[in-house]
This record gives sequence, C-alpha cells and structure tokens, in this order.
Amino acid sequence: MANRKRAAHFLLVPELAGSPPNEAVVQALGELGYEVDLYAPGGRGRADGGASPAVFPAEYSRRWILKHALSPWWRRYALFSGTTEDPMALVGVLAWLHRRPSVTLADEIKRDAYRGNRPEWWKRLCRWAMRRSTLSVVLEAEQAELQREYAGLRPDHLVVVYPSCFRIPPGPGDRSQLRRDAAIPDDAIALVYSGVFGHSLGVEWMLVALDQISNLHVLAQLVNLDPLARALLRRTSGRERLHVEDRTGERRLSWREAWSSVVAGDIGMAVYHHSGSQWLRMGTSSNRLCMFLAMGIPVIVSRQTSFEFVEKYDCGVMVDSERGFVDAIRSIGQRLPEMKRNALRCAEEYIDAPGRYRALVVALGAVR
Repeated sequence: MANRKRAAHFLLVPELAGSPPNEAVVQALGELGYEVDLYAPGGRGRADGGASPAVFPAEYSRRWILKHALSPWWRRYALFSGTTEDPMALVGVLAWLHRRPSVTLADEIKRDAYRGNRPEWWKRLCRWAMRRSTLSVVLEAEQAELQREYAGLRPDHLVVVYPSCFRIPPGPGDRSQLRRDAAIPDDAIALVYSGVFGHSLGVEWMLVALDQISNLHVLAQLVNLDPLARALLRRTSGRERLHVEDRTGERRLSWREAWSSVVAGDIGMAVYHHSGSQWLRMGTSSNRLCMFLAMGIPVIVSRQTSFEFVEKYDCGVMVDSERGFVDAIRSIGQRLPEMKRNALRCAEEYIDAPGRYRALVVALGAVR
C-alpha cells in the first residue's frame, strides 16, 4: 500500500466530491492503483459524509499558483486531474512544471452565453491546460464536439463519455415513510424538482402546474433557497401541496441521499431554459435526469436532440412550452407503472453507467 501511485484531483467546490462523475474518476483511478487526494477551495477533511477521500485546500488564482505551484509537495503525484473550468488552470500549470500527465473532466463547458465571469487571460490558461491533457472526459456524447471546439483539442485527442450517473446507484429509500415525512398523500401524483432553485431550470413551469392541476403535489428539494424565494413560495398558489425540503448549507443531503429520497415522487423534471451551448445539449450530463431514471422515475425534459432517447424508451416526455409541461404531467400520471419500468430499462440500456465506467478505466489506464 505504501508504494501506491498518487493522483491529485481538483474540484471547483468540495461539495462536488461525491457527485457521480467525480466519484467515477476517483474510483477508476483507485482501481488502477492510484491513491487519490482531492483539492478544492476551502477544502478541509473529508467531503460527503466521510465517503470520499480527504479534501485539501487549493485556490484558483494567479497569486495562489505563483505561491504554491513550485512546491516539492506536488512531486508526490504521478497524475493530475481536474474539473472544468477553473481547476484546470492549476492542473495544467502543475502538470507542466512537474512533468506529469493530466486529465480533464469537462463537467462544464464555459463558452458563449455560459462563459462565466473570469477574464479572458484566465480562460486562455484553462483552455491551454485542457489541450495539454492526455484525456478528456465529457458527460454527454453531444458535448464532445463542443469541448473539442472550445478547448482547441487536436483531432487525435482522446475524449470519452461518462454520464452524470452512479455506476452502482444507491438503494431507494422507504417511499411510504418519505411521503409521510413530506406530508404527501399516498394516492397523490407527486412531481419532483431537485437542485438549484432558478428560472433557467423551470421553476415557473413547476409553479404553474401546481396551480393548474388541483391534485398535484410537488416535492422541491432545493439547495440554494434565499429568504426572498422562501417567502414567495409560502405565498404561491397551491402552497399547501408544495413540500419544500430546503437543503441549503449544513442541511444539504449527500449526493447518494438525494438520489435515494426522490423515490417519494412519481415524475421528475429536468427542464433547461438556458441558451448556452452546453445547456442545449444536456443529455446524460444532467444529474437530475440520470437520477430520476436510475431510480425508476419517468421524466419531463426540455425538447432537444440529446433528450430524444427519453421518448424512444417511453420513459418521459419532451416539452417546449408551459402548456406542454402541464399536459405531460397528466399524460404520464395515467401510465405511471409502465413508464416507471421503462425508466429503469432506459437507465440500464442507454445510460449504461457500468459499461461507461469500464471504458473510463481503460482510457485512464492508458494515460502516461
């Protein structure tokens, strides 16, 4: 054990340590004989309830790089990897200075309408690091070409796909108990909204459906609810059927706990209104979509080619309007048992996290 190789994996924030793609990369490296340390701003101790490796502090700034990049500390690592975009700037510098290979986990593609606030010199440093990496991992096949174009990757640069899905999903929670805890009647149809609370993720459509479908209950698992949003939700139409689980701050569920608990619902939503290129090609990069399907919950998704498989497997409906969203809830509600079975089949056959994981291990094993 003392002679194992070491790898350093850099995250945008510590909370991402337990996310499906980061977990997959860490596990794959471990399978290949690496002991993995995680780095993130504010990193201290272990993330995600102790299930992940230790998270050490790192900052993504010119000052931090100039102060720390030449430290002999980094020579212990045989490989550097990081998520996009900010972590890759540090990964690229460390790999170059210490003559180590690097890997890009392109979980976000910061271009056009989703470019972020970083100055162009920093973004050029990030793209340089992406080009220097030996391997790039994207979460959706339609995003591979986006990443190639954005980073300026060589034609022979290897890009593999690993979805935002756990290779071995957690076991489902106790549906009856979860519904009792949320005060959702056993015979009600429950829509699940999970994650960040915001316009670009379809909040308005969720609230319209709550208003227009009198027997609909909504389970909203939120991670960033501010006081104003909380006050407005308490005054929305149908609020007695809106069950808010505020996961902001210390009360935030782990990734696996969040997956297990969505079985309290019947229909999931993975709606994206953002005009950025990445958001128009979400597909299996959507944690919400992968979570719902893997837990046997049919979905309502935005109308885009990367989601067409949902309708092919008859485990959900694509929509492009508020009315279409409301109609989709009604139509899925009439066929729930069949569509729930189809959701599990789609996760197994199309998302295929175990098969994608094996391909990831092979690709990482070739990194030298």
